[in-house]
Amino acid sequence: MPRTPARSVTEFEVKFENSYTQFQLGFEQGSNPRAWSRLLALSLLNAGRTMVKPMKQEAPVRTGRLRNSINAKRGIYQRPSITVGPRPGQSRGDLKGAWYRWFVTSGTKPARETKSGVKPVKGVVARPFVVKTATRTDVYKKALDTYWATIDKYFTDKVFKDRITKFRKTR
Repeated sequence: MPRTPARSVTEFEVKFENSYTQFQLGFEQGSNPRAWSRLLALSLLNAGRTMVKPMKQEAPVRTGRLRNSINAKRGIYQRPSITVGPRPGQSRGDLKGAWYRWFVTSGTKPARETKSGVKPVKGVVARPFVVKTATRTDVYKKALDTYWATIDKYFTDKVFKDRITKFRKTR
């Protein structure tokens, strides 16, 4: 009976799954919650900033005021969050905002109710460019890639990590 030669080489492959990244994020959340919330806020803001340019390209332009008012900023409620879209401005005279943004994106009815009854008026057709842009696959994918790239940079770039985790004096 002939013998088969023994192999001295062993082949194996190491794969890191997404669960490893989830483990790192969970560890960071538990060990330094302030740095964790800063990281999420910065990642979301970077992701939102990638949506601004495509949204400005889709915006209807008459004076350019609506297009120029589009930006990304941190959300007020349920932090960490962001809002991307046209800003209202302080008043009608504020050229940095577009007070009429709701009329353009949502439209208006062709009739108004008054005390004397319903009056026909010229309605405005909705142009939901904000929703269309945010739900486009390429824009959404780019935003997610930017989000994860920021989180990855936190774990790979020491200078970036030190800037996020440095102690900040509270009020």
